[in-house]
Amino acid sequence: MGLRTSVIVNGVNNLSDARYCAGMGVDVIGFNLKLDDPKRVQPETLKEITGWVSGIKLAGEFTRAKPEIINELADEFNLDLIQLDTPYLIDEIEEINRPVIQKVFINKDTVVSELLEMMDLYSPYVDSFIVYSSDFTSIDDTNEKLLREVSKKHKVYLGFGLNKDNVTGIVKTVKPAGIGLQGGEEIRPGYKNFDEFQDIFDELED
Repeated sequence: MGLRTSVIVNGVNNLSDARYCAGMGVDVIGFNLKLDDPKRVQPETLKEITGWVSGIKLAGEFTRAKPEIINELADEFNLDLIQLDTPYLIDEIEEINRPVIQKVFINKDTVVSELLEMMDLYSPYVDSFIVYSSDFTSIDDTNEKLLREVSKKHKVYLGFGLNKDNVTGIVKTVKPAGIGLQGGEEIRPGYKNFDEFQDIFDELED
């Protein structure tokens, strides 16, 4: 299956999600490896998942782990990318031996010039940015212009406010590098409801 834009699915914690994403043409699946998070993926689960999927890039999601710990886990689990969910110093990013996706948050007080200044500073050291919001639950007139501006200048994934009704329009008007979706828990082992994902993928099918 081909999709009209690149897709990252974060928070994958089970084989059902991983295999489904691989089959649907998702480019990157991300795993919560935050050291202080009780919901982080356990090593045996991650090894099971990575042993079953192929043809898809694997990302580890981190918050405050030191670069040397990130590199050790990236080597152990053959990760292709690192997603930093909090700001790191540029010196620390340079120590990470995988391409980095930097999470960026916007809110109703975000000034586009200040956001672009920060992204300009980090851009030489990261592969891309994924944009989330602490205020907005949808992409609309209040934030679409800002997202267009940053997507015009940088490699940006949109990680919030997307659904089956707006995803096609947003991809056409904002022109991001791709979108970010969030994985979730299985209903029971081996069983997952993919209706929400499927609706979005149907809209994006090429």
